[in-house]
Amino acid sequence: MEKLSIRVEQFEGPLDLLLHLIHENKYDIFDIPIVEITDQYMAALNEMQEFDMEVATEFLLMAATLLQIKSRMLLPKLPVENEENEDEIDPRKVLIDMLLEYRKIKNRAAALAEMKALADKQVSHKPMYRQAALTLAQYNIKDLLLALTGIVDTARQEMAYIEPQAFSVEGKMEDILSRLQQAVGGVMLSDFFLTGHRAEKIASFLGLLELLKSGRIMIEQKEPFAPIYIFVRKVEENGI
Repeated sequence: MEKLSIRVEQFEGPLDLLLHLIHENKYDIFDIPIVEITDQYMAALNEMQEFDMEVATEFLLMAATLLQIKSRMLLPKLPVENEENEDEIDPRKVLIDMLLEYRKIKNRAAALAEMKALADKQVSHKPMYRQAALTLAQYNIKDLLLALTGIVDTARQEMAYIEPQAFSVEGKMEDILSRLQQAVGGVMLSDFFLTGHRAEKIASFLGLLELLKSGRIMIEQKEPFAPIYIFVRKVEENGI
C-alpha cells in the first residue's frame, strides 16, 4: 500500500479524517477494516507537530475509541445468549452511525456553500421607493356611500344594450322561396346579401343552408369561378 501524505490540520475533525481515509482506500463504510484504519489514523496523528490543544483532544479521543474497538475486534467472539446482546457483536456500529451522520451533514454543508457561491455572483440593489411618505385622507361613511353611488350611476350610463334579433331563419326561408318562385331563371347567390343588416344577412345565409339541406332549392354553377345561381326545386324533382 502506498504511504498516504496527510496534513491533519486540513481536516475539520477526527470524523473528517476518518472519512478521508475510508475514501482514499476505498473501504466499505459498513464494513470498516478497523485494524488498518486505526493504524493509518495513528500514523496521521504522529505527523502532527504543532496543533491547538482543543483540536488535539478531539483527535486523541477518537484515537482512543479506535484502539478500544480494535482491541474488542481482536478478542474471541463469545456466543450470543439472547437477542438483546445481538447488537454488541459488532463494536464498530456506533462508529459507523457517527460517520454516516457526519457525511450527511458534510454533504448538505457543501450544497449550502455552492448555493452561497452562486448567490455571491448576483448583484442586487435596494428598491427605489419614493422617499415621501404616502398620506391618505380620512373619509367618513357618508363620503364613501356618496362615492359608491357615483360609481354605480356611471356604470349604468356606460351599459351597452344588445339589439334584439329582428330576423328569424324561418322568415327568411319563406322570403327566399317566394323570391325564387317569381324568378324563372334563378337568382344569383350574391343577390341575397347585397343589402340589409348584418343580422339579416346571417339569417338569409342560414335559411339558404336549411333549404338546401331539405332539398327545396338547388345550386348551379356552370364552370369554376362562374356566378352561382339558386333555383327552386320543382315538385316532381324532389319527389313531393
